[in-house]
This record gives sequence, structure tokens and C-alpha cells, in this order.
Amino acid sequence: MSPAEPIRFDDLADLYDWATAVEGRVELSERTPTADVSTVRSDHATAECRVPPTPDDAALRRLNAEHAGLWRIWRSSDEHGRPAAWVATNIGVPRAAPTLHETSLERLEAQLKSPPPGFAGPLTALTLTD
Repeated sequence: MSPAEPIRFDDLADLYDWATAVEGRVELSERTPTADVSTVRSDHATAECRVPPTPDDAALRRLNAEHAGLWRIWRSSDEHGRPAAWVATNIGVPRAAPTLHETSLERLEAQLKSPPPGFAGPLTALTLTD
């Protein structure tokens, strides 16, 4: 017996409604960032929803791909959960600032091309004294 085809939704709200209506345990088993597909599985069925990326999501993917191994780029949120600053965390650029914060994507991209210097050395360079 082959597995049943997943139920497909075009809207995450519909997927959420389905998940809350299903009896038994339901879990988000997969969210593929590159394919924009959310998959929810229950004991009896599977449902999928394909959602196109927002412009911010597309920009974050592009920047993280361009700066892989050097910076991790993300968005901060304000007190209401809305996207706020564009942020880059230094994960591999020597002598650069540990974190960059900007109000716009364009300004962050400019800083990524020429990051300000960091003022502290790596923690491994410190020696402990009694």
C-alpha cells in the first residue's frame, strides 16, 4: 500500500486550521527554506503548504549565500514582533566588528563590503591571571 498523497494548501492559515482540527498529535515535520514548503504530519495524514518567499526572505537567503562562512545575516524584531533592523553577526571576518546593525538592507550591504574594525581581539588571545 503506497502512502497517501499529502493534502495541499495555498495558505498557511488554512494549513494551521487543518492542523488544529486534526485529532491526535500533529507536528511541523519539515520547513524547507529553499523550496518554501511547510509540511505538517499527523498520525493519519500529511499536509503541505507552498508559500512564496517575501522580499525580505529572498534578500536574507541571497546575503547569507554570498557571505557564507563570514557573516550570518538576519532580521531583528521590535516589541510587536515586526521586522526591525538588518543584522549581521561576524562568524569569520578577522579584525571586523562582531555585529553590524542597520535600518535598511542597502546600508547593511555597504557595511558588509567594508565592515568597521573590531576593537577587541579574539577571546583565545586573552590570558587569565590569578
